[in-house]
Amino acid sequence: MRISQASRRLIALAIGLASASFVAACGGDDGGSSSNAPAPAVTQAPAASGSDSTAAPAADPRADWPSKLTFAAVPAENAAEISDYVTPQIIADQLGIEMEFVQAADYAGVIEGMIAERVDIGSFGAFSYVIATGAGADIDVAGLWAGDDPDTIGDYRSYLIVPVGSDIREPADLAGKRVCFVDPGSTSGFLFPSAALLDVGLDPTENSTDITAIFAGGHDASAIAVNNGDCDAGFAYDTMVTQQLIESGDIPGVIDATGEGENVNEASATIEIIWKSTPIAAPPLAYGRWLPASMQEAIVDVVTTKVNVDWAVANGYCASEDDCPLSDGPFWGYLAGDDSYYDGIRDLCEITGSKKCKL
Repeated sequence: MRISQASRRLIALAIGLASASFVAACGGDDGGSSSNAPAPAVTQAPAASGSDSTAAPAADPRADWPSKLTFAAVPAENAAEISDYVTPQIIADQLGIEMEFVQAADYAGVIEGMIAERVDIGSFGAFSYVIATGAGADIDVAGLWAGDDPDTIGDYRSYLIVPVGSDIREPADLAGKRVCFVDPGSTSGFLFPSAALLDVGLDPTENSTDITAIFAGGHDASAIAVNNGDCDAGFAYDTMVTQQLIESGDIPGVIDATGEGENVNEASATIEIIWKSTPIAAPPLAYGRWLPASMQEAIVDVVTTKVNVDWAVANGYCASEDDCPLSDGPFWGYLAGDDSYYDGIRDLCEITGSKKCKL
């Protein structure tokens, strides 16, 4: 598959738009319990002077709220860690409701769950959120991922990794190789890598004759497959490669061959980073707009003011800042944002014409 010079410029422009959208917009036991954060009491206004003391109490604004919500998360490093997330518990306690947590087997599970209105709150990647909204999910942004601190929206990248000593040095060298992607709904594990391959004339799809495309199912699985020699190269998000898998012992070390100096345990490294994407729009937490309006507002308020490391530690949900599983990867909490933040991803879908942008 060959791509014209004009198309290459359009793809590069689209990646820039996604990055610009990111810049412009500025997953242990949990220690929390409902006793830490009781639901706000509903009070009634005092009777006016001279009024009938038997006047009816004010209407309960929570009267139409469901007693239970379902929270689902896209796959991350491993199911055990995801099941330890305290984010659903914080939201449940603050709303004063029951929360069912669902570990999705793949990205499509969360997407389809929200389209069918079986999932009320979903933890997405940027691309899977766009796929969901494009397929008719009536959802909106509850909060945008902040990285290590509360000052900026969390920026992250897709990394192309190869075994140390590989003759693959750039995306064009993937021709004829076994390439691990994460999931068709992954932003850093498929959409941005797809754009990089298209830009050098390679078809990234599962039916490609240019490469052997393998969907590993998770960022950890993609990187481990490269480390074990099951794939010649693979894509995963940045800190999965440079932090999480090294800390877990699955990868002994990594060399950053791009010159940006992210070498970790260089002497024992078994994989190399040879390409990095531009900054990618931060993942969102989304809620269903079929929920009562007052509940939607309450969800956004809880997510953007209490689902963060500082509040979780102060209120007993986490033992410390270093041990606070609110989400997967380096994560402080959520910041306010809206749906338009993801227009750059939508533009990239239009430019690349990727069929993965639709269900």
